[in-house]
Amino acid sequence: MSSFKLASLVFRTLAKPVANALKRQAKSRDAFRYVCINVAQLAHRTEMTWKMRVLGYKNERIRPLNDARAVDAGADFLGEAFIFGVAASLILAEQLRSRSQAKRQRSAIDERLDSLEALAAEQREVAEQLRDEHSLLRTEADELAAQVASLNTALERLAGQAGSAGAASHGGR
Repeated sequence: MSSFKLASLVFRTLAKPVANALKRQAKSRDAFRYVCINVAQLAHRTEMTWKMRVLGYKNERIRPLNDARAVDAGADFLGEAFIFGVAASLILAEQLRSRSQAKRQRSAIDERLDSLEALAAEQREVAEQLRDEHSLLRTEADELAAQVASLNTALERLAGQAGSAGAASHGGR
């Protein structure tokens, strides 16, 4: 992030000398001079029309700028437009980078959430299996307890029969 901001600062700093070079080229090259004059005249007409509407004047004929003033104004406009374009591009690039980073973070969070949900589902299955096994073991333990009780009863009967048979055999001597 800091490298992007540093690059942004470098581009903004370099934009001003480039804009000044554009202004110098506009004054020295005929094709560029022609573009500057047209841009300046259009900007002048637009500005004057808006001023008249805002101030409530009736539409009057707007006198064009002379060529020297038009070249200066057009060159200034193009230089400022270049600086604005660089700044707007940097802001858009920062927005795109920020969105991309947020998207990556959301994606990582979604993946982590999915893995946690899968783990929770596995844990629920294991818990259900353990409940089933516990229930089965409880049933088996109850059955074994019933068998032990039955065997105890049988042993007590046998012990009682053996005791009464032993008493009968001792008494008969």
